[in-house]
Amino acid sequence: MDLIHALMLVGGLALAAHTTWQHLGRSPAARRWTRTVQGDLTRRSVLVVRPLLSVVLVLGALTAFTEGSTGANVAVAGPIAIALVVLLAYLVLPLPVPRVVQPRWYRHA
Repeated sequence: MDLIHALMLVGGLALAAHTTWQHLGRSPAARRWTRTVQGDLTRRSVLVVRPLLSVVLVLGALTAFTEGSTGANVAVAGPIAIALVVLLAYLVLPLPVPRVVQPRWYRHA
């Protein structure tokens, strides 16, 4: 694994950990994103954009292990492509945040 793949892995895991902390919302600091002025933009970022970005980074780091294997490359590239398309859609279009990704505490607040 070279440096770029290692940085992608560390960055993706760090982003996933931070987003999971916010999603669980077990402390007032973790729930602070619900009270921001940006509203829907922050909600979309925490619940959709950042998780998708962390998936892209972690899967991108896994490409270091798929070199020379066409099947493995396709197995990793497919989910990366899907995540990037959905990520782009949420960045460009005013799509609503799906209820399935909203934490229970957030839906009932």
